[in-house]
Amino acid sequence: MNSAHDVGARLRVAIVGAGKMGQHHARAVARCSSQARIVAVVDPSPQARELTLQYAEGARGYASLRELLASERVDLVHVCTAPHSHEAVAIEALEAGCHIYVEKPFMQSVAVADRVISLAQARGLSLCAGHQLLYEQPARKALQLLPALGDLVHVESYFSFRTVRRSPGGRLPLSADLQLLDILPHPVYLLLAALEAAVPKERSELASVEVGPAGTVHALVRRGRITATLVVTLEGRPVESYLRLVGTNGTVHADFVRGTVQRLIGPGISGIDKAANPFRLGWQIISGTTTALGERAVKRQLSYPGLAELFEAFYASILSGGAPPLSPASIVETTRIWEEIAHALESSSAASSLSEPRSELPRSGTKVLITGGTGFLGKEVARALALKGAAPTVVSRRAPAAWDRLEGVHYITADLSEGLPDGSLRDVDIVIHCAAETAGGWDEHQKNSIDASERLMRDSAAAGVKRVIHVSSLAVISAGKGQKPLSEDSPIVAESRTLGPYVWGKAESERVVSDLGQSLGIGTRIVRPGALLDYRAFEPPGRLGKRLGNIFVAVGGPGDALGVVEVEFAARVLAWMTEHFEESPEVLNLLAPTLPTRRQLVSRLRRSNPDLTVVWLPTFAVVPLSWMAMLLQKLLRPGKPAMNVAKIFAQQRYDTSRTARLSPD
Repeated sequence: MNSAHDVGARLRVAIVGAGKMGQHHARAVARCSSQARIVAVVDPSPQARELTLQYAEGARGYASLRELLASERVDLVHVCTAPHSHEAVAIEALEAGCHIYVEKPFMQSVAVADRVISLAQARGLSLCAGHQLLYEQPARKALQLLPALGDLVHVESYFSFRTVRRSPGGRLPLSADLQLLDILPHPVYLLLAALEAAVPKERSELASVEVGPAGTVHALVRRGRITATLVVTLEGRPVESYLRLVGTNGTVHADFVRGTVQRLIGPGISGIDKAANPFRLGWQIISGTTTALGERAVKRQLSYPGLAELFEAFYASILSGGAPPLSPASIVETTRIWEEIAHALESSSAASSLSEPRSELPRSGTKVLITGGTGFLGKEVARALALKGAAPTVVSRRAPAAWDRLEGVHYITADLSEGLPDGSLRDVDIVIHCAAETAGGWDEHQKNSIDASERLMRDSAAAGVKRVIHVSSLAVISAGKGQKPLSEDSPIVAESRTLGPYVWGKAESERVVSDLGQSLGIGTRIVRPGALLDYRAFEPPGRLGKRLGNIFVAVGGPGDALGVVEVEFAARVLAWMTEHFEESPEVLNLLAPTLPTRRQLVSRLRRSNPDLTVVWLPTFAVVPLSWMAMLLQKLLRPGKPAMNVAKIFAQQRYDTSRTARLSPD
């Protein structure tokens, strides 16, 4: 165990990994200012470092931990890097004499966890894992109430979440399967804590585990006489995180999203109990949620609940020389269950397969490469080509999860702005360029849309590729001032920056592809899809309006047609163009042959969301709101282009005749 630090001394903390979690750590450490202060932020990305340093006044940025340790003294290292790097960073910090706090998952195997813990103990250093939900009020209250429940008979730990699309600094987040593994420790250690409190002298064992076709994990964990249920899902909605404890004398439900606890203590078997319990629960939910939200607002809590509380306990143990808040045994046990579930996930044959029967057409001899082939449109294009008997190659910036892979499709991981791996374009007949930045700011769109398109065109020319289909966007067309419907002959918007980074990136990419196609001798086809819809799992397009909780604000006139296209139809058109390139139009505004009205799309939304309240915001009301928004943008961000919201939502008429003449089936 480490010796106590000088009385009144503050720990010198370094945060290694300046992604989203690193920023949460920085904000939480700031709440522990009497115990610690951040002296350094380590990350290879200058942009990510700067984003995190804004929460750490006086701290310095470093590109590597080695550079930091060679420059200044650090007492404690917070490891917030990607899970696969935890071992190396933790060992480097321990060998330099630093205590460590390691984000979940602590380590990726029990063997590594044991090795790191042994090293810390040998050096007299403390360590802690990122199990902060144990220090949230719901977990504390639930475990305090455990004795009142009688004999525990059931434990359920449930976690549903939506995958993260972007990390700070313009980096891609983990793939869906790795995000699931990254979040998995939370429900695991909550479940294990409840089991250990109820049956302290036994050992928890993973009794069974099943992995669904899209990443839903069901597991049974047994400890003594109790069998507990663990569910983690990417699909379940709404987003929830809870721990449910059922005993012979009542039930406790700890809700980590609302920060509340609902309890029904007592046998609850009388008629009065059965009638009154729903009202008791309703009152607890309303009052508890109100109190929890109020406390977060008063505390101005910007970091995850429980994080600062766990830091305080860990820092206090270091400063006093006492035991850390989490025992090494509990960390290892969580790692063991996590590792066993991870093995089940990795070995599962849950990859998606083509559900439709394969076409009887002869196998296509055209070799197609699809960039962005794991995205919304790109994946459907790959599916459409595979169904035709082709074997397309998909390029994406990250490897897809097992369940996102398509049968008969070859996958390459690459950053287009830095070039494709050698040989990727060898013998390729045609490239479908679907890849583009969809989030982030100007720098991200410059790199991942404009620069990537230029690099792809030059690499294609060098490899002898003669045909490229570039997927642009309908948003790049200039609206004009007349009553004439927009068509393929309409010009590209001149001042695209006024429409935001996405439209600017798409417009400039289209210009780059068209210009380089002519100069490099590559035949190009420009396809501008409207807003992509999937009627199988309908989500409203951005130009329809905005969802605010259970209210949807629909913008524009109900009878106005919206420029949209169903993603499956769009994919079939692009697949058809690979076989009929010369017949295909040089420019195609890819729209539904018959455009739906806003009212029709809202009706479809209501069918899948029957409790939704729809509020219509007429077009005339958008204009003054847009003026105010532009004024605020200019005041708050001087020198940067202001987005014109009214122009984004302005009603447009489209000529869909060119799409209607195609025969993609």
